[in-house]
Amino acid sequence: MHVFSIIALLGAATLGATQGSNATTVTGKLGDAKPVRNNPVIGETWVATFDSTVKGRVTAVAATVGINYTIDVQGLAVDKGPYKYHIHLHPVPESGNCTETGGHLDSYERGDTPPCDSSKPQTCEVGDLSGKYGTVPGPVVMKEFNDPYTALNKIQLGYIGNRSIVFHDASAARIACATLVKVETIC
Repeated sequence: MHVFSIIALLGAATLGATQGSNATTVTGKLGDAKPVRNNPVIGETWVATFDSTVKGRVTAVAATVGINYTIDVQGLAVDKGPYKYHIHLHPVPESGNCTETGGHLDSYERGDTPPCDSSKPQTCEVGDLSGKYGTVPGPVVMKEFNDPYTALNKIQLGYIGNRSIVFHDASAARIACATLVKVETIC
């Protein structure tokens, strides 16, 4: 094959990929999130326990692909919703100050603007659970979902161990937070 033919084929492939893409989809500087298939122990469980005005727990269980989440909380004021919920970078400090939990888990360096497109969850911030799976209204929430992009394997970009779950009200204020803590199993 001639050099000009190779260049023409590469150009056509690039043009086709560009024309077929959605210009409004924002991916991270490191690309799209990848499904996690190497959690070390299927069934390993981490829990964030809320015990202030908002009570309940968010449970994260390692699955064959990603993590299965259960949100079971109460005490979210109906007039302040809908509520967003995210995995934040740091555990909740002893002071309980939710602003000290840092930003969202954003392993692929996407940022939160424009908002996450739930039809393309791999393009969202890894920690933007409500962007991928929907906000919640309150006052009581019971919700289950699998997120294939979060992990309990420390080598994965979506690792959630010892990070926090934060609920934000409609004004984006952080109104409740809790650290994900590993549940020890007795053998």
